Amino acid sequence: MTESVELATCLGATTHRGCHRKNNEDSLVTSGNLSVVADGMGGHEAGEVASSIAVNTLSASPLFATRSFAVEDSTEEPEEQRGLFRRRRRATSRLNERIMGVLREIKDVIGEADENIKTAGNMRAGTTLTGAWLTRIGEQNMWIIFNVGDSRTYRLRREEDAPITENSTSMSQSAPQGVELEQVTVDHSEVQYLVDTGQITALEALTHPRRNVITRALGTGNYWEPDFWVIPAHPGDRLMMCSDGLSGELSNEYMARVLATVAHPKDAADVLQAAAIRAGGRDNISVIVVDAVPEGSCRNHGCDGDTDGVHEQAAEEGVIDLDTWNAKDLSDPSRGGSRPDGPLAPEETTVDADGRSPQAAPGEAQDAPGEPRATPGEPPAGAREEPRDGSQ
Repeated sequence: MTESVELATCLGATTHRGCHRKNNEDSLVTSGNLSVVADGMGGHEAGEVASSIAVNTLSASPLFATRSFAVEDSTEEPEEQRGLFRRRRRATSRLNERIMGVLREIKDVIGEADENIKTAGNMRAGTTLTGAWLTRIGEQNMWIIFNVGDSRTYRLRREEDAPITENSTSMSQSAPQGVELEQVTVDHSEVQYLVDTGQITALEALTHPRRNVITRALGTGNYWEPDFWVIPAHPGDRLMMCSDGLSGELSNEYMARVLATVAHPKDAADVLQAAAIRAGGRDNISVIVVDAVPEGSCRNHGCDGDTDGVHEQAAEEGVIDLDTWNAKDLSDPSRGGSRPDGPLAPEETTVDADGRSPQAAPGEAQDAPGEPRATPGEPPAGAREEPRDGSQ
């Protein structure tokens, strides 16, 4: 369907180190109509550096400053343009070629981020990456969504939207009546591979001992290819990007209810973050909520606009500081409430192609308990994960 109105984004973004981490290895950035979340791994400051390089490489790329892409008109002779079906088929073919060209350019930018992280971290740090870019190709507004690792992008679906497929890629799909939270991206993780191949159920995946082993990441020297989704964009669309520190703490039903009932994206992001902290906050928590609105309608609307991906900012006047508010409850998991879709998880790690968990070199100290994950490769069956201090 062709959209005549040009769209822009109105958004809210927030990140927090959680209740049990010493530092925040997540990074996020919003620039123009681009929104990206990255979840670093490697321990100490390595993960923080990797995730920061990833989001800053994307935000600095001139590609994402492009507001629209033209589709070349047909050069056929008049007699070759006869027939409505033929004209539409050729127009669709040209549009698809232009979309594929844009996806190749995005992949090149993500590849640049991968190389930058490898250079800076000597392949001992890595990061996941997920993001959404609202752009216009030809006469159509489109969401271009990309993903590497297990950070996720969700889309809020309402009754008036197109029917939702029964074969959803999300591991847990439940929502209030008339609202569905669709997980657009597919995790690059061992448990997702087991679910896809029918070896375990989605419910079993929630408590599987390998649920924190991912199979793709940037900067590790292993397989990092991004997955892409291209979705028509319409006014009123709402997307959410988050690290697993949010999706692992909250149920799909709760996230759907917040996204469907909290009008402003910044308020929705703050509510979700606070809920994840109250549920235990066992990992870094990052979330971006993005609305598609008619271009120019979000001025003075109070949204975050462009951010620089800083990890934690001082609380504004009149805003609750989650580091000090109800601190005893937040630091005690037994008082943090329940989380229906988010079982307690050990430290997240990754495996290489030989099934090893490449962490510290011989003679080097392992990450301290409570530090996040290590580095990846594509899923090997029966891969061996070496235990870490503080892991289950």
